[in-house]
Amino acid sequence: MIEIVTSVWRSHKAKLALSIFCVAVASFDTFWKTLSPVAAGALAVAIVPWMLGIIERISAPGGFEVVLAKAERQLDASGTAPDEDDLNAFKYFEGSDPNLAIAMLRVQVERRLREIAEEVMLSPNTRGGVPTLRHLTEDLAKEGAIPKEAAVLLNNLMPVMNAAVHGVELQPNASDFALTYGPKILAMLKTQKD
Repeated sequence: MIEIVTSVWRSHKAKLALSIFCVAVASFDTFWKTLSPVAAGALAVAIVPWMLGIIERISAPGGFEVVLAKAERQLDASGTAPDEDDLNAFKYFEGSDPNLAIAMLRVQVERRLREIAEEVMLSPNTRGGVPTLRHLTEDLAKEGAIPKEAAVLLNNLMPVMNAAVHGVELQPNASDFALTYGPKILAMLKTQKD
């Protein structure tokens, strides 16, 4: 139980702190008088950080434009430059099928993560069986084998990548995203440990 609480705290510190603070302000304000605009506002602010993540992933029916746009901004700001291997990973893809392009991106990302896990001799999976992409990402980030920003980026993109593999129809711009930003994602996934 303590591990779960610690894990939730680590991954959502800012959201939890803001929510706890706002609920405390609302409680303090409510006990001294009836529900005031200050208390109502504090409660509304306490909910906002949690709703943004939901809204971000639901952007449009069948679409993940907000997630892809956020990933584009993060990759552009990262300054990573793909090398020849990163670019070659996508050179055989021809066509404009967005699902196929994103599925290919997922395969390339998972292949790169498995190579890194092998290089850093990542401990065997304690969950049994082959680790999922999410678990592999988490384990490599904990080991410091991949940058934290790469792990955050992959966790944000996983719903899109999983949807593509499971046949959810993606927007046409997903194909351009995979071909343009796929090599940059692979460039972020380089071994960090010596």
